[in-house]
Amino acid sequence: MDNEISLAVAEPADAAKVLALLRLLQVESKMFSVTDGFEQLTVDEEKNNLAKINNTTDNLVLLAWNQDDPIGIVTVARTNSKQRSGEVGIAVQKNYWHQGLGTVMMEEVINWGQNFSSLDKLALTVVADNQNAVKLYQKVGFATTAKTSVAGEHGTTLPALLMEYIL
Repeated sequence: MDNEISLAVAEPADAAKVLALLRLLQVESKMFSVTDGFEQLTVDEEKNNLAKINNTTDNLVLLAWNQDDPIGIVTVARTNSKQRSGEVGIAVQKNYWHQGLGTVMMEEVINWGQNFSSLDKLALTVVADNQNAVKLYQKVGFATTAKTSVAGEHGTTLPALLMEYIL
């Protein structure tokens, strides 16, 4: 991994770059998806979203930067008020795959979860055939808790795994 790469919490001033990164990641990987309504999201709305996220202890947007360009993103969003669980999502630009960046980013999310968040666990869903991602999550300590399925292209469904990390 390049020595110029750094990790930092996304700030409201990063909103335009976050949106541009997310749009690029959608094109680069079939495994990456964003929420409904993403295409209509404005820079000002994303600035507001990032400001709100940064004022919580159970949500996170962490960026990997190569100098002034974001090249990866990992998010944690609280999903259940009773269980204090956060859903993790991660994506890295294709040019940076298989260089250890995903591992570093996931380790930082776990560090945040253990030392700074109010969450009890981190959870994620991964397509079962995405073996590189499954191995990454297992390597950093996530365990498979259930099998499920997710929507694929053209109305298909894909086998998937639910994985958790207890903080």
